[in-house]
Amino acid sequence: MFRQGRYFKGSLLVFMVILCVLTGCSNKNDGKTENLAMIKRTNPEPMDIINGMDGKDEKGLISKVKETVANEDTIYDVIVVKNEKKIIVAYKVKHLQRFHMKKIEKTVTENLEEKFPDNDFIVSSDYKIFLESVRLNELLKEKDVPEKKAIKKFKEIEELQKELI
Repeated sequence: MFRQGRYFKGSLLVFMVILCVLTGCSNKNDGKTENLAMIKRTNPEPMDIINGMDGKDEKGLISKVKETVANEDTIYDVIVVKNEKKIIVAYKVKHLQRFHMKKIEKTVTENLEEKFPDNDFIVSSDYKIFLESVRLNELLKEKDVPEKKAIKKFKEIEELQKELI
């Protein structure tokens, strides 16, 4: 009788450990896009904080901005987020072109300012800016996001970019 209780306690303990491991490993797809953003192309939709995805935007301005940047041979992934006249453009540079990042950033900035002179651009190839922009983009895809929260996140990304300069 003593042995049965001992085996029961041992098997109960093993069962509880397995249950805890399985529960801990089963996340509900939280942050999957942002985790993959570092290693593979995410190709997120361009977003406007106020109007959504090119909603009432000036003839697809943010789509044109994304297309302009994506046409660069040295860039393989671009995210564009717009708030009024300020536009965050974050991109990833192809691996062998990393030595020319300053030159690429200068070229991208000049092209954007030439084609879209009415807007202020925050251009960055930094992964942190890219990742935060992806998070903001995911936040904007949710329909019930308060505009103040989205604008606050946008300003945080702006401040982060200023710190990196």
